[in-house]
Amino acid sequence: MPGTITVQGLASSRKTPGIFLAVLLGGTPTSAGAVPKKILVAGNKITSDLTGAAPAFTVTAGTQGNAAPVFLPSADDAATLFGRGSEVHRMALAAFRQYPDALVYGCAVAESAGARADAVLTFATSATAAFTVRLTVGGKVIDVAVASGDSVTTIATNCASAILDEPDLPVTAQFVLGVLTVTAKCIGPRGNDLTLRAQFVNSAGVETEITTGVVTSPGATTGQLSSVATVESTYFLDGGTTADDVTAALAALAATKYDRQAWAHRDATNVDLIAAQVDSMAGVTTQLRQQFTYGTRATYATAVTLATGRNDSRGQCVWHYNSPTPMEEAAAQVAAGRLIGDGIVAGIHVGEASRPSANLDGVMLSAVRAQPFVAEQPTSTEIENALNNGLTPLQPSSANPGFAEIVRSITTRSLDGGGSNNYSVIDTSTVTVCDYVADDLQQDLAATFAAKNLAADTSDGSPPTAANVVTPSMVKARIAYKLGLYEEEGNTRDAAVNMPLLAVVESGASPGRVDCEIPVEPATPLHIIGGNVRQVA
Repeated sequence: MPGTITVQGLASSRKTPGIFLAVLLGGTPTSAGAVPKKILVAGNKITSDLTGAAPAFTVTAGTQGNAAPVFLPSADDAATLFGRGSEVHRMALAAFRQYPDALVYGCAVAESAGARADAVLTFATSATAAFTVRLTVGGKVIDVAVASGDSVTTIATNCASAILDEPDLPVTAQFVLGVLTVTAKCIGPRGNDLTLRAQFVNSAGVETEITTGVVTSPGATTGQLSSVATVESTYFLDGGTTADDVTAALAALAATKYDRQAWAHRDATNVDLIAAQVDSMAGVTTQLRQQFTYGTRATYATAVTLATGRNDSRGQCVWHYNSPTPMEEAAAQVAAGRLIGDGIVAGIHVGEASRPSANLDGVMLSAVRAQPFVAEQPTSTEIENALNNGLTPLQPSSANPGFAEIVRSITTRSLDGGGSNNYSVIDTSTVTVCDYVADDLQQDLAATFAAKNLAADTSDGSPPTAANVVTPSMVKARIAYKLGLYEEEGNTRDAAVNMPLLAVVESGASPGRVDCEIPVEPATPLHIIGGNVRQVA
């Protein structure tokens, strides 16, 4: 029987003898699950060189323009493009620490015209014995040795030099006599979220916290913090003013899909702008489906107000009260951890990049530190309430001491349109699975039915006799087949049970169009096992 194979570029009317083979590259379309996932990190860069004289230092400004997303092969590239110690550099560093092979992009948001946050540590009285000044800045612990006889100028100088010797830190340092000033590298109120912890440590390793009162060291030198904000036992830099604006950066991102966006911003105004664009980009005619993450170290009540006010299925608000690690870095690392899991710290979790329905409960974060004070760590009641109100809480990890882990990865969607509780999209995996199905079907159907004509279903259900003609039933059969595959992968469930809900019909209003209703029930991560251990004899 004559065949109906069409050889591309070889007309059926050709008469000249020969063997003509067309090479067709591409083959079966790539599954959406096999496409590399992008992470975007967005925040401030260092706009102009930062300099100081005591001690002398220079932090070179980033070379990349604002609102100009760029691929980042490494954290060092981020340092060059956005300035070492900038928000974008440190966010990229956090993402790579969790996911070394991540496909990371960076975008700078123009700094405001405000002020930088700072903090002051004042030393008085020369040392009469040896001790150590222990500084913790941005989660980094720095020990500065003090010798008997050191003047307060020497102590402050050595502390400033030790901070500057850590160029990835988000701060610079200067001294005047016995006064150490620590200043955020980036302008604005997010600098007020940077912690500064200072301690005197004696030869036996006993630590004494330096507070806003005068505290005496083991060697008679005193220390006192000032120009700081105090929340419980934690001190923060203070004085950063004037929020920046993400509008221009969002415009630059509007045409490209970044599977996970991590933002330094956590004020309601900017988060609302981010949410609106991400939701719009996921629309049916744009189909650039992605999710965004941001973080807050605020009190529980303030964090709940932020999360519930957004109430967005594509948004995730990471809550880490009084975080020692800057929250923009925590947001970037959570985004990376969601994609890759925690294998970098010998964990057992796989991520959404390889399994869209991945259970992320307990994913360990490689560089987000737990709160040093037990009173500031979340209680079980606070965790439960946070999950009820759209917050993704972090808690100390028992398997990775000193660092944090994700309790449960959830969206900020906790309310319906009327303000009542609605947890139908509580887990981020719900969004991830539905996006995966949509992306995969979009590619598969485009390839399977390319260059086909549409005919109505026959009354007896028989297929069309003409070549390159399909019917709504054939489209439906293809979708049903794919739905079964998604369940076999473990990403969805109950495909057969939900199959009666699958509908594919020819549009009566638009020739050549079929409309589909495609039921997808994401696989449910196992979060809780409850039971009674009952004595029976």
